[in-house]
Amino acid sequence: MGPDSSAGQGSAGRATSRLAGLADRVAAREADARSEYARLLERDTTLWPQASESSGSWLGWLASLDRADAHLARIRPLVAQLLAEGITDVVLVGMGGSSLFPMVLDGVSGSALGHPRLHVLDSTDPAAVARVEADVDWTCTVVVAASKSGTTVETRAHLDRFRSRLDGAIGQRAGERVVVVTDPGSALEELARAAGFRAVVHGDADVGGRYSALSPFGLLPAVLLGLDVDRLLGNARDAASRWVLDPWSGAGPALLATVLAVAAQHGRDALHLLVPTEAGMFGSWVEQLVAESSGKDGVGVLPVVCTDVDDVIAHERAVVVALGPAPGAVALATLEAHGVPVLVVPWSGPDDVAAEALRWMQAVPLLCAQLGVDPFDQPDVAAAKAATAQALASGMEPDTARPLEELYAALDAAGYVALLGYVDPEGPDAVTLGSVAGVLARRHGVPVTVGIGPRYLHSTGQLHKGGRDDGVFLVVVGDDPEDVSIPGRDHGFARLKRAQAAGDLVALRGAGRRAEHVTLDDLVRTVAAG
Repeated sequence: MGPDSSAGQGSAGRATSRLAGLADRVAAREADARSEYARLLERDTTLWPQASESSGSWLGWLASLDRADAHLARIRPLVAQLLAEGITDVVLVGMGGSSLFPMVLDGVSGSALGHPRLHVLDSTDPAAVARVEADVDWTCTVVVAASKSGTTVETRAHLDRFRSRLDGAIGQRAGERVVVVTDPGSALEELARAAGFRAVVHGDADVGGRYSALSPFGLLPAVLLGLDVDRLLGNARDAASRWVLDPWSGAGPALLATVLAVAAQHGRDALHLLVPTEAGMFGSWVEQLVAESSGKDGVGVLPVVCTDVDDVIAHERAVVVALGPAPGAVALATLEAHGVPVLVVPWSGPDDVAAEALRWMQAVPLLCAQLGVDPFDQPDVAAAKAATAQALASGMEPDTARPLEELYAALDAAGYVALLGYVDPEGPDAVTLGSVAGVLARRHGVPVTVGIGPRYLHSTGQLHKGGRDDGVFLVVVGDDPEDVSIPGRDHGFARLKRAQAAGDLVALRGAGRRAEHVTLDDLVRTVAAG
């Protein structure tokens, strides 16, 4: 079956592809792509240009479905105990892979009857911290701190803050309301043991954060929400079995990887991911997986999360992957007229979210193999963390903001623009950034992405510094009329947020990128002026 045909029935419906000028090139790679898929399942580390012991140590996610039942045998009794105690809310703090997939689960399904509400916090914006604090009854709340290493600065700050709230609400019993998810032997496990926390749920040491969706980092939130985890995993296992037989048809992982790789190798490295509203944060989860895995060594795929075909800008650089249903006939005709390749990936709703996560987790390492990069490396994430620590220690602030009109020439010449906002992710400033992005994209004819800090540092931040050097990065730091303190520190969240923004400006410039500090008010005024 050729790549331009309707590509078979998957569990979530029919997948189609209209690959325009890429069709023959994609078809020519089918045999090799099928072979590479088999090698992935066999954990053949020679797929990637990295020492085998390095890549091999991060392939444990290939066994996540096999390990799930053993993890659930420990997670379910813990959750049952918490429910019996009348828990109404769970505040989960984590960054990157530790927070994004729980957000996906909550967004596509929500809490089942009798299960607690889930509040996921991955922001250092004081207003965001205060909003979560005010939204729960701390006498009936559990804090889940999720971090593989246990040293993530944001997660530790959130944990310290919320432990103090539990102390104030229930006193000496506060430790009974803290659960950590972390790797065995981590600094967070040591803290949990010393402080007498309720439980330590071990992750898999051979599973990286962005590949942890089907590990305890995703399973614990799923059980807390009351999802039918057996059904989710069963659908994922069914999909995995189908792909073993045929990883190409139905937008299988081998075809998805090959479309993206061939597109990138022929100048179409801007993946416009069309995501239906009901898929919630799934697009942001895919964004992290693609950007952090592929964006290094001067190459990579730029994810642009969209809700409408009209958001596809710079047609000559675009490839579109739509999470079903397919765009309408008029939209498809418009894209085809501009030569934009389109692949439709099935999406039928919450029951298939684990299967769809598996599709992308299998496809992205295969994409990286075809691009010649190691999907499990993330050298520039560490650089951003170090820059934040230095900014905190030195008291560094973001430099003086530049007027946006001085940057018009740079925006016109850019391959893409990234708006990086250190604002409340659920506040009005985040909505404004999204609106500004659309206007700038049309004005300058380039893709414009929106990253919320510090979330993007653990996601697209790797691509920003390690990928293709044609981006312009506009850092926006929201005002903080009221700060929120961090127990045991001489600074609050406002200072931490500003240090992260200042540190990333330094890290971006150190990587040779064009990065500028601009104000949100200036963005709004400039856009309003046309």
